[in-house]
Amino acid sequence: MLKAGRVLVPNFQNRVLLGIATFSGMLLLVFWIAVNEPGRMDVFTQQYHGRSIENGAATFANNCATCHGPDARGITGKAPALNNPMLFLKDNPAKVAAAKLSDLQNQQNTLKSQIDTYNKNTQDLAAATEALKKAAPGSADETALKKQIADLSNQVKNFDLANTQKQLDALTPQVQAAQADLDKLKAQGWDPNRDTRLAEVKWGGRLEDYLTSTIISGRPVSAAYWPQPMPAWGQQAGGPMRPDEVQDVVAYIMNFHDMAVNLTPKDVNQQFKLPSEGGAAAANKQVLGTNADPKALAQAGLGGGDPAAGEALYTSLACGPACHLAGQIAPATKGTYTRIVNERLKDPANANKTPEEYIAESILKPNAYVVPGFTAGVMPQDFGNKIDLQDLKNLIAYLETQK
Repeated sequence: MLKAGRVLVPNFQNRVLLGIATFSGMLLLVFWIAVNEPGRMDVFTQQYHGRSIENGAATFANNCATCHGPDARGITGKAPALNNPMLFLKDNPAKVAAAKLSDLQNQQNTLKSQIDTYNKNTQDLAAATEALKKAAPGSADETALKKQIADLSNQVKNFDLANTQKQLDALTPQVQAAQADLDKLKAQGWDPNRDTRLAEVKWGGRLEDYLTSTIISGRPVSAAYWPQPMPAWGQQAGGPMRPDEVQDVVAYIMNFHDMAVNLTPKDVNQQFKLPSEGGAAAANKQVLGTNADPKALAQAGLGGGDPAAGEALYTSLACGPACHLAGQIAPATKGTYTRIVNERLKDPANANKTPEEYIAESILKPNAYVVPGFTAGVMPQDFGNKIDLQDLKNLIAYLETQK
């Protein structure tokens, strides 16, 4: 029995040591994984993103290049460039330069005006002093001239001509440099009167979302200013592309960023066009405008719309498939009218509104009331510049069918 006991002790100790070693090894393994996992995931993400860009390039070449060009710099008179600084830059550098020049010129003109006023006051003071010599003592003219001389003397004395001239002299080279910068940008093709693309279309969200919505739904309204409007490509809107293919194309276009921001407008073949360039049809359309009052429109009557025409317009404006289809970017189209009646109009913020007024306000002034859980500024703010009264009635009639 004693012999057996002596054998068991080292076996037990060995097992304890083995357990400790195994546990320590597992801790080291977990620690190693924890340390290296972020790097491994970064590599995986980069590889996945790289494959997405490659797939997007192939999809773009097969479906998009015939209009936007094989290098995505547009085809003149057919479709705009996507490898384009106007798409990726937040601000048009020429517009920024023009604003800077205008500010400097305003400062310059203000200083010049102050000096001109000083010179005139000096001349008027001299003239009044001479006139005082000829005025009859105690006369009304003498009294008026003395007051004028006192006022002018005070203004002349309190004006620092030397400092003002120094400021003006310092501004002169700044104005010249700002003018040279603007002239250089104009020579590169930058138009100081235009905004970048997302600003022009009043898109408040991310560029990726704008590209996604445009690819999915197309731009049927572009028939007013392009020979062939962009069709809907996403399967959600009846097109041929799967959601993953749409995202691959978006990744491919987004990959232009570093190149595009260093291009100039003259480096691309075709710039974006504005709806206002669409000719007589666009010019003659009596749009409501962004200052339209939804309450006044509702009081005048917003019934009698055509639901079918409203649905077509809803699709052409990229409302449904792009943003409202799945209810992730914006509330889903399906059930819109039911939610308005049962939920939206019960919010104190919408007290005393009719469903028609609520819909009109949502279209014309989307930031006036933002549904909880969604973000202000995502919905375009300029639909008032794109639709007339009948269009609004048609949209309301269509949305009233979504119960």
